[in-house]
Amino acid sequence: MMLFFKECKKVLFSFTFLLYCIALFAMYFSQYNFDLNDKLTPPSPNQDYYGMVTKEIPEVLMPAAIESLVTEYLSDNFGAYPIGFYKNVHLNEKKATKIAKIIEEVSGITKEELDNFTDFDENGSLICENGEYIYVKPEIPEINIPESLTYEHFRELMREADDIIGGGSKYSDDYIIDNFSNVPKTYEEALEEYNQIFSEDKIMGAYARLYCDYIGIVVSVLPVFMAVSLAGKDKKSRMESLVYSRNISSTKLIFTRYLSLVFCAVMPVIITTLITMIEVNVLYPDNDISNIILFKYTIIWLVPNIMISLAVGMLITELTSGLLGIFVQGAWWCTSIFISGGNLTGAIGKFTLVARHNSLYGLQLFKDTYSDFIFNRTFFTVISILAIALTVFIYEKKRRGTFNAGTIFNKNFKCKPEA
Repeated sequence: MMLFFKECKKVLFSFTFLLYCIALFAMYFSQYNFDLNDKLTPPSPNQDYYGMVTKEIPEVLMPAAIESLVTEYLSDNFGAYPIGFYKNVHLNEKKATKIAKIIEEVSGITKEELDNFTDFDENGSLICENGEYIYVKPEIPEINIPESLTYEHFRELMREADDIIGGGSKYSDDYIIDNFSNVPKTYEEALEEYNQIFSEDKIMGAYARLYCDYIGIVVSVLPVFMAVSLAGKDKKSRMESLVYSRNISSTKLIFTRYLSLVFCAVMPVIITTLITMIEVNVLYPDNDISNIILFKYTIIWLVPNIMISLAVGMLITELTSGLLGIFVQGAWWCTSIFISGGNLTGAIGKFTLVARHNSLYGLQLFKDTYSDFIFNRTFFTVISILAIALTVFIYEKKRRGTFNAGTIFNKNFKCKPEA
């Protein structure tokens, strides 16, 4: 227990922890707190726009998906997100031919027509109308969906296209509806969604999801700096040499350090959670509010992000260097933010690092992806623990002087205890 408090003290009095707190509170008060200024009001039947909703409507989905597939073929640039990382896929001739056959079957456009189409500009164009610039999508060949093409067969062809691209593309079962079947909400749908916040969400559920969306952006990356900083402090003060000579086990040392980092990283999150609870209760004094929902979301949603960010920092710092740990976690974070950039509400996949739900509405959308959400949070929790276990293994090898990671970035990391 004494070791735990010593590690906590080192973290709490570090400059990186101060920066982490500043960034977290800045995100809370500059972004999320604005949503606590006004009470939610029911939609009016005379509004022109109620937002968009995702529905599986074949008449909307099919032409949109086909247009996208044709555009990606012409640009020779297929976007995919295998295990949460964005990837630009360029197909070889054999795979491109297979995609062309699928395009011909769903659109009537032959491979020869595609390859000889010279008017395509993947960047599109801007035109000026009445003093305003309007973006015009790239011109593509005319699409004529065969009447004989059933929706079921179309989905089979899209799965085949996804396999050819390498999985995780817009055409996979996980993404195709979200990408190509968004339609305007009706008044009745908007009213039902509003009523759900009070009946099913007990108000706090809606605010909890939005809170976790904003705070999740911070806690998915900044804790890595604390992990790297703590390891750097030990190296700078030559604590490693002292620890190597002590009888304390590597498992106890590394896991205690990890738990202290997680504990300290969670503390400011709990503070903002309490502030949220107070503000929501003040905003809706006459309504039935379930405060426990907020803490439930905080633990299940945010703690796994803190755990994985710290675990990556500790593992890679022990394996190679702190800078590489920061780079890896930063790149992973940037990729996840980029992937969800076009879909800020309900952007929760099985391997999405930063789970997004940037709206007080959308309970049904969250319920539809809830199984993926639970898998996602469990996955990152397990991976974090495994990463720390691997960190223990590497640390122990270093203590015994038997670790050799090879030459990385022209530096040999064969480690032995210092005399």
